Amino acid sequence: MKILKKEELLILFGVLALVFISSTLNAQKNDIRLNFGFQGNLPERLFNKNIPDYNNKNGGFGIHLFPKWNYTDNITYGLNMEYTLVTEDYQTDDIGAFNIISFSPTIEYSFTNAKIQPFVGLGLGVYHVLYHTPTINIGFRPLIGISIYDIFDLTIEYNQIFGDINVNPNVHGDFDNYYLSIKGSFSIGLFNARKNNKP
Repeated sequence: MKILKKEELLILFGVLALVFISSTLNAQKNDIRLNFGFQGNLPERLFNKNIPDYNNKNGGFGIHLFPKWNYTDNITYGLNMEYTLVTEDYQTDDIGAFNIISFSPTIEYSFTNAKIQPFVGLGLGVYHVLYHTPTINIGFRPLIGISIYDIFDLTIEYNQIFGDINVNPNVHGDFDNYYLSIKGSFSIGLFNARKNNKP
């Protein structure tokens, strides 16, 4: 097997870099949108039959704001900003909820460039559970979804917070450091938002 010389490697690297840059520039859309909407968090009892039907642990609801940049027809970058209430594990008749604020840089990949686009994504960010410590928690959010005519997105998102949250037992039960959401998002084009090359 022939080993390439240093000069040949530099030429090969340069050619690959030019191909990558040119294809990226050709695909770049400068398509900036703003997504916003509501979400419902699915209670853990849907996946754990040992939890009684009346217990809404890990359920709840929230709102989100998600500015996003459709960098290419298939790749989107964004920043998900979210506020959600996650219901505690019921301990008494006085039911509490955890208030969570999160900021998650996110990348999404669309499988098609049609008017109905299935996509997957991954976010990694910071989560703050109000009134509990630590103040900053790291977490991630894989997601799957479908975009309809660039007007409405429907996603299922799993949010997992790493580390231990120090919860005041006199105030709350627990919520297992995760929540699973179904989100509906309306999308508004802010700059050059129309995708002219869609079928």
